[in-house]
Amino acid sequence: MQMPALDDTIIAVSSGWQATPLGIVRLSGTAAFELLDRVGVSLPTADTRPNAGWYDATLSLTDDLNLPATVFWFHAPRSYTGQNVAEIHTVGSLPALRALSAHLIDAGARRALPGEFTARAYLNGRLSPDQVEGVLALINAQDQAAARQAARLSRQSYRPRVEKRTKRLTELIALVEAGIDFVDEEDIHFITPTELTQAIDQLVDEIDALGQTGRGLERPGQPHIALAGLPNAGKSTLFNALLGYERAIVTPVLGTTRDVLSAEIEVGGVAAVLQDCAGLGPSADELESAAHLAAERATDQADLVLWLHDRSTDWEARETEVCRRIPQDRRLLVLSKCDRPARSAKPPPSIAFAATAETSAVSGTGLSGLRRLLADHLETLGESSGSGMTTEHLGPALAALHRARDLASGTDDALALPEVVALELRRTWESLKALDHGRLVEDVLGNILSRFCIGK
Repeated sequence: MQMPALDDTIIAVSSGWQATPLGIVRLSGTAAFELLDRVGVSLPTADTRPNAGWYDATLSLTDDLNLPATVFWFHAPRSYTGQNVAEIHTVGSLPALRALSAHLIDAGARRALPGEFTARAYLNGRLSPDQVEGVLALINAQDQAAARQAARLSRQSYRPRVEKRTKRLTELIALVEAGIDFVDEEDIHFITPTELTQAIDQLVDEIDALGQTGRGLERPGQPHIALAGLPNAGKSTLFNALLGYERAIVTPVLGTTRDVLSAEIEVGGVAAVLQDCAGLGPSADELESAAHLAAERATDQADLVLWLHDRSTDWEARETEVCRRIPQDRRLLVLSKCDRPARSAKPPPSIAFAATAETSAVSGTGLSGLRRLLADHLETLGESSGSGMTTEHLGPALAALHRARDLASGTDDALALPEVVALELRRTWESLKALDHGRLVEDVLGNILSRFCIGK
């Protein structure tokens, strides 16, 4: 694929292609400011014009078409694309925006290719690759939480943290390979196995920490919240109350819900899937057994599990047993029917929950507090994904580091199999994919030459 030119001026309608109160047309390139003169916009002269600013103007396209506008300008290189950028904010009439774009194209601008503004930002060094991914994620965001996460990713790059580790890794490779090159020099000791093992242990901890911050990106789609508990704990009533309409059938008969009911809700700006699961417990027949299996699958796969316990009843051994199979950090306790007298509100000491809420879905008591609790936990799920690194990247790197550590555990006087240790360290470096492969040789040689006096 041939890369587009960078020395011309591109134009695009940056607002949606639908009638809106505000329409935006963006220009980027060397002639961005000069082209504004063709529509009657006279910016301050280059000598007096600040690096960025705005200007109220009237766009003169034809004798019959004049548009009110506010023009923003941004001087290179301190702009989104790293070039001179002008944004024209005017009325959101589609015919007017098309006429404005056509007028500027006739004056010398070129219609931008899809994604070309962001491509120019990347090629001009204004965005790193992971920030470009953040821009794409922001465009494709389906709810406020995804938009916030994408905005964080587009503003903050994990690359400096990875490059810091690769720099230290390069130093280790240089030390090991220098020892190989100067193995005949008895009085030269570049690094001992103990020092190498300690350095590798520190890298393992730091690289593993990168993966911990990136776990949230591995969760596909919307977060799932499962309502679980014994039959008649109030799951379906709470399900309907959180939705705001009756989706589940509610009766005093035990085991009314025979399958997992799902519906989309939004909590604290986060779009999620709420699931009403059948009551867990012993199965009386094949139908109930199938329902219980479906409920167990739903709770196993859910991001959060709301375990409902009717606080007017005592905790049962089977309830404790079933609840314990849910990881503690994903289970929240909801003491339902709080409008009734409590008998045993506290769970047994053998199980613990990440948080507890008391509700009455019938009267509405505690529902707002439960929503805030859910919003906090869903926000935490989103904020855990700031790295962009996944096990696909870090798994091979950590495996190679562990192999290098095992090989390095020789004596203090000699490093066992230094060539293989260096190979595993190089595999770690390549797995991180922070820099292009070709620079590794240059970096290692440069590190050796800068640290040691060779050839005297």
